[in-house]
Amino acid sequence: MHVHIELDQCEAHGRCALTDPDLFQLDDDGYAARADVDVPPGNEQAATAGAASCPMSAIRVTEA
Repeated sequence: MHVHIELDQCEAHGRCALTDPDLFQLDDDGYAARADVDVPPGNEQAATAGAASCPMSAIRVTEA
């Protein structure tokens, strides 16, 4: 599973990081720090929850 974050759409709400701060890392200003993340096995639910929590719909989860 793979997560892609449209960094230019991120508005630093931080809701994704509340689901899994290791998966959705934020920079010092609260914006997504990485655009692409490979989801470790067992973190699939956190990945989909993080994507669903984004009010900007900036997060896409796909099968790797």
